[in-house]
Parts: sequence; C-alpha cells; structure tokens
Amino acid sequence: MQSHYDEVGGTYGAKQIAGTLKEQNGYVINHKRVACLMREMSLAAKVRKKRSSTKKKQIAASYTYLNLLNRNFNAFFPNHKWVMDVTEITFCDTKIYVSALMDLFNREPIGFQVGFHSDTAMMEATIRQAMEARQLTDLSQVTIHSDQGNVYRSYRYHQLSGELRFIPSMSRKANCYDNTMIECFFSHLKAKFPFLFPMLSVEQLVADLPKYATFYAKKRSQKRLGFLSPSSFLTTYFKSA
Repeated sequence: MQSHYDEVGGTYGAKQIAGTLKEQNGYVINHKRVACLMREMSLAAKVRKKRSSTKKKQIAASYTYLNLLNRNFNAFFPNHKWVMDVTEITFCDTKIYVSALMDLFNREPIGFQVGFHSDTAMMEATIRQAMEARQLTDLSQVTIHSDQGNVYRSYRYHQLSGELRFIPSMSRKANCYDNTMIECFFSHLKAKFPFLFPMLSVEQLVADLPKYATFYAKKRSQKRLGFLSPSSFLTTYFKSA
C-alpha cells in the first residue's frame, strides 16, 4: 500500500489502492478495509477542491457546430470520440496555457501542448500530435468535441476539419458539463501536479507539465478502466481484439 501510494505522489484514495492491489499484486481486499489501514498509516489522499461552474464571456461566433456528442461520453473503440479544450494556469504572475486532447475510449490524453498563448497554432499542434500518437493519416472516423472557445470557432479550425476530415462537435453555449471529461482531466492536473512535480520556476513548470500527461496515461489507474492505466487498457484491448 505504501509503495503504490508513494508511486503516485499520494494522490490515490482507498478505492484506487484496493483496485491496484488486486490488479497488480493479486490481493483481494475491500476498499473499506484499505481505508482503515490507510488511516492507521496516516496515508490520506491528496484531493482537489471542488469548483463551481462559471459562465465565460462569449465573443461573437465565427463557426459553430452541433452538439453531436450530447454528453454521451462512452466510446466502444479507439479513435471514435475525442474531446479537447484549453485551460489556463497562473504561476509567478505568468499565464501558461495547456491544450489537451483525450480519447474517450480509454480516457488517454493523446495530444498535449503547453505555451504562453492560446491560439490556433497550439490547437492545430494538439490535434496533429494526437494523430501522430495514434498513427493516423486522416481523422475521417473521429468526432472531435470542444467548447465554444475562440480557437474552435475560428476559420482555421473549420479549415482543418476539412483537411483532416474529422467531424466537429461543440458544447452548448456556457455549458461546461457538455465537455465534462476533459474538464475533469484539467481539474486533476491542477490538483495533483504540485504533489508530483516541484513548481520551482515558470520554466520548470512548462517543462514538467507534459510529464504529468505521461504519468496520467501510463501510471494513473482508473476505476472505470478496471484499475488499469489508460495506456495499459488500450494495450489489453488490442491484445484481445
């Protein structure tokens, strides 16, 4: 238990520890028993603060798209439903932007870009990084869901959807719940990152942020994936296919 807890920087709770013990060590133990043992060992999961939803100021739209995803976050095979968004992190009075793209099949961040400007170049780099990660030459079978941010209503995004052949889907106006999965990923990022990587400087933060995406994909087990990491879940899927 101590080993698994330390491996993820103390970010696992009793259910994740219990699931990981079963999948990786073969120990079958109730999560309530694990919770009692964790209390005895003074192992408390570092949790994120809950935040209330806020409405963002809307700018006149250029291009908007139907909400094809419609909160159906289940995907039964890879590269079918992707979700993406941009978030802002302020550190030492410096704004840092993170653009992430996740495959809903295994909840894996396959596109992840960090920079000091949120623009169409960052958006495009995120999508192309995801294509490279999944070794795709076009996205004709992929629906990419986003919110109504400026970069997703831009002419370049509209143009890119035609070039790469993906199907754009868009959340309703000022409704963060329509893109819950990527919002949850960003919430975890902001809450867990400081416990895994020391935030010593802006430069170090920018360098370490992609490491969290790698940790999330390869190390962080998820209950919905049978307590496997997203990367392990995808490997298991292809082995059984």
